[in-house]
Amino acid sequence: MDQQKLRVYLFRIFSFLKWILIPFGICLVISHKIEQTDIPPQATFTFEEHCKFYNYSFEKYTVTTDDDYILSLYRIPGKNPGPPVLLIHGLSNSANCFIVNQCAHPPAFILADQNFDIWLGNCRGSHLSRGHKYWNATIDEQYWDWSFPDIALYDLPAFVSFVKNHTGHEKIGMVGHSQGAAAILWMLGYYPHMKDDLAVGVLIGTSGSIFTSESPYIQFLSSSWLHFLCEVIGINVISDWSDDLFLTKFIQAFPEIAILIAHDLYDIKLNSGLPEHLGTYYHRMRGGTSIKNLKFWRQAVNNQSKNPKLYDYGPEENIKKYGSSNPPSINFMDIETPLAVINGKYDLAVPQKDSLVLKESIKKEKLVFYHDEYPHDHGGLMFSCNMTYFYQDVTQLLKKYLSQ
Repeated sequence: MDQQKLRVYLFRIFSFLKWILIPFGICLVISHKIEQTDIPPQATFTFEEHCKFYNYSFEKYTVTTDDDYILSLYRIPGKNPGPPVLLIHGLSNSANCFIVNQCAHPPAFILADQNFDIWLGNCRGSHLSRGHKYWNATIDEQYWDWSFPDIALYDLPAFVSFVKNHTGHEKIGMVGHSQGAAAILWMLGYYPHMKDDLAVGVLIGTSGSIFTSESPYIQFLSSSWLHFLCEVIGINVISDWSDDLFLTKFIQAFPEIAILIAHDLYDIKLNSGLPEHLGTYYHRMRGGTSIKNLKFWRQAVNNQSKNPKLYDYGPEENIKKYGSSNPPSINFMDIETPLAVINGKYDLAVPQKDSLVLKESIKKEKLVFYHDEYPHDHGGLMFSCNMTYFYQDVTQLLKKYLSQ
């Protein structure tokens, strides 16, 4: 082979290889940058470590539900604990959501400072509540055969009963965010007699039965094609927690990308937050939820009625499960417990029109407080750098009804 042909041959080889080597080199550079990125210590704290870092006491308990799920229940008693308040987290989150705010005093600590005895439930499916009497969440698919109504009708009553028995208080207060607030609402609608257990329920960032979320992320989670794909692949849990820090470091290294991704649930500019906080929120907030739970919320989107329904298994299975071809419905007008509804003006996950439907679904004399104009979005109700707007209202509500 003469030199001219050899040069042509080598040129073609290098021309071909550059399309492989250049992207590969770029990936190596980016990967190295990510791996070398530092993250704040709070990003990897456990719940207990976080409390101790900020000088708050911590206690941990386990609660077993009537359907055999074993859940963790945390306590921050405060320095002079008074009446108990139970906090319930949202979809695929954990109790971490109430303590992890990086730019303001977080909700659980605000309430502890007001001398409330703070309890925080970790609902089934959260990585902090994966216990069961008979099933292993890692290997037994049966463990994941639950949805939102099971949280509302089993987990929350078990938490309430435990807190009452442990503290000796006749009534407690409850505060929920997002799905956690909806669970309080559903529990009280299904069990009106629990007015004897709850002094007041504070519902933050939630809708009732009409569910028309404008959040692309929530729409993605509730999409039928995602559920179908997960079932084909054999995935039972989504948005699960992981101890791998690569994505957390990625968010820390490329905050502008993270800002765009988080925008529909947590607008940095709106909430006066800092981009470097997003890595901590991402790692600490993931908790995991079942695919069946997401399928339920798809049903909720399709159910355009003020009276929400339990999980719909189809006519034949409904008869076996409920004794009727249609699942039972819940009437919020049956609720006898005082309720407060607190929603954000810029919340895409819970648009104001959904909030207004909830307002009309509760007896006027039981809806003791309603405000849907707080200057926050969905995540801002937990992570805004100014929590003063509504936690003064929350504190006053709890003090008023827990003192009666």
